[in-house]
Amino acid sequence: MDHYIPKRRVPVTLWSNDFRGVEGHVFLDLDPAGSQHQTVLAKLNESSRFLPAAVGPQGQVVLYRKSRLLRVTAGAQVLQSDVFNRGFLPWREEEAEVWLADGTSVSGRVWMPLERPNQRISDFMNQRGWEFFVLLSGRDVQLVNSEAVVRMALSESAGAPLDSRGSRIAVPQWPHHLQFAVGLEGMA
Repeated sequence: MDHYIPKRRVPVTLWSNDFRGVEGHVFLDLDPAGSQHQTVLAKLNESSRFLPAAVGPQGQVVLYRKSRLLRVTAGAQVLQSDVFNRGFLPWREEEAEVWLADGTSVSGRVWMPLERPNQRISDFMNQRGWEFFVLLSGRDVQLVNSEAVVRMALSESAGAPLDSRGSRIAVPQWPHHLQFAVGLEGMA
């Protein structure tokens, strides 16, 4: 029985702890008005648990559990607007190196829409929950599962060197216990 619904097919590569670099096509919804098509990022961040993808020479449809995916990259010929939509809201990019649960690391710029002007990348990551986010790495767009991130090194610093004397919090210096004994002897 054929359950075909017209969709756009976008070539992607999927990575997981269970497999490396599976090439296939994801199916994106068509906008009947033609003004705003679904993006790969929006498809990954839908509430559904599985991502259908056509893989292999026959285009066999395989369902991948999205929570098990580490990252997804779009094919080289795919337009960036098909991968994610910057929209009209303010956004910023922050340099970072991201280490994933499978031991790989990817460097690039984390693209984040801003909810407030002073939003930090830590705020952005803490708000992601199980969602995928955009990491721009050279010409590639990596869609990274925030649940798969083990560590993220940022290009920003703490503002002052942590090992300088001026940056340390002063520890109260209590007098030695013998100083109390000597000071109280003459009071009797």
